[in-house]
Amino acid sequence: MSKYNNIKFLKETKARNSYTCEKCSAEIKIGEIYYKESIGRINVPGVNLKKFCYKCGKE
Repeated sequence: MSKYNNIKFLKETKARNSYTCEKCSAEIKIGEIYYKESIGRINVPGVNLKKFCYKCGKE
């Protein structure tokens, strides 16, 4: 657990590469809308930001 966990939020993004959803393992294809974790304008190396498909991100 990192000190940045309480400031993370989900941000809607259009995929430029293909990814895999962290929750349901569905493929996120290029051009699809997905949700990714963000911590704002802070750039912290080593923080694992997860990516979720559109369906899982809405939940």
